[in-house]
Amino acid sequence: MTDIAHRARSVAALFAGVGISATGFIAMVTVVPLVAEDLLGGPRWSGLPSAFAIIGNAVGTSWLATVMAQSGRRRGLVLGYTIAGVAALAAAVAAGYSIFPLLLVSIFVLGVGYGASRLSRYAAADLYEPERRARAIGWVVWAGTIGSVLGPILLEPARQMSVLLTLPDTMGPFLLASLTMGFAGLILRIGFPRDVGARAPTSIGRGRAMANLRSAKSQIALAALVIGQVVMVLIMTMTAVHLRSEGGNLRSIGFVIAAHAFGMYALSPFSGYLSDRLGRRAIILLAGALLVSAGLVSGSAGSDVSRLALGLFLLGWGWNLGFVSGSALLTEAVPDADRTRLQGFADSIVWASAASAGLASGLLLHAVGFTRLCHLGALLALLPAAVIALRRS
Repeated sequence: MTDIAHRARSVAALFAGVGISATGFIAMVTVVPLVAEDLLGGPRWSGLPSAFAIIGNAVGTSWLATVMAQSGRRRGLVLGYTIAGVAALAAAVAAGYSIFPLLLVSIFVLGVGYGASRLSRYAAADLYEPERRARAIGWVVWAGTIGSVLGPILLEPARQMSVLLTLPDTMGPFLLASLTMGFAGLILRIGFPRDVGARAPTSIGRGRAMANLRSAKSQIALAALVIGQVVMVLIMTMTAVHLRSEGGNLRSIGFVIAAHAFGMYALSPFSGYLSDRLGRRAIILLAGALLVSAGLVSGSAGSDVSRLALGLFLLGWGWNLGFVSGSALLTEAVPDADRTRLQGFADSIVWASAASAGLASGLLLHAVGFTRLCHLGALLALLPAAVIALRRS
């Protein structure tokens, strides 16, 4: 197979895997804080399952990157999606039969497997020359638009499917996640060439990865990735809980989360184009400005669904700009031999930080309310600009 055919086949498989898996994942993360609130009797710890999912991402991206570095991208991707599919089935049982400890464990393992989707953008970047990497990343991230639209829309049909199967209606979104993860794994197994991304096993360890993170490019990239993820999780995780407390129903919650997820994914090719054309650092600064605006708009929305949807859209696009540009900058910051493991190590830091935000979100909502929580997110969004200024000086 020619290099061009390898590239086309690989990118198509990556695109399909991310889009299909995101459909189930977004449907699931929309309802899991609500399920947790119902099981626990209040919102205080309702962010705990989301935090476990992101901790799972932190573990999964590092571990799956090691698998990919030794055995190639395909093996790591297929393994991750398969694990996520099985874990989603266990989460469905936990949600349907009110077994909160099983829900936490299942969501954690699902997060481990979903690391395959998180790492897919780097697999795409490996296939392109430096001046086109951000656009390659953008197109793979854009595949999540499928999930951002279909996931919330399928919440009600998934519930009805559970009822038709005489199962508890809370199982529906988790069953949908299991189906989509399994299908994504099948597509990667069939469509992603075995030898793409394969490298000889190396001895690059945590110390070498941390050494690579001392460069200016690595630190700016990591700041953009970490802060963007933390701000997004901090606000987005508690949006459904806040809106329900203001009298919103599942339809209005789905609309707001769909607007957010659309912002996260739909403009990805444009974000990649801007990053390649204007430079990584300029777009990281733009991302911070949008995240600040998102915190201010969302914090003042109250029960206004339209205003909240606008704030969550800005939150999603600000995250997207930082995610695409930061990923491209990180890819360019290290030699080829170090790249795969460093990407996984950096992503593990990103998701561990986001997990802390997910856990703190429920506590902050309970302690200070949704408005101040959003304002805190806006303040944190200024940090990447500070890192850029410090490294420039």
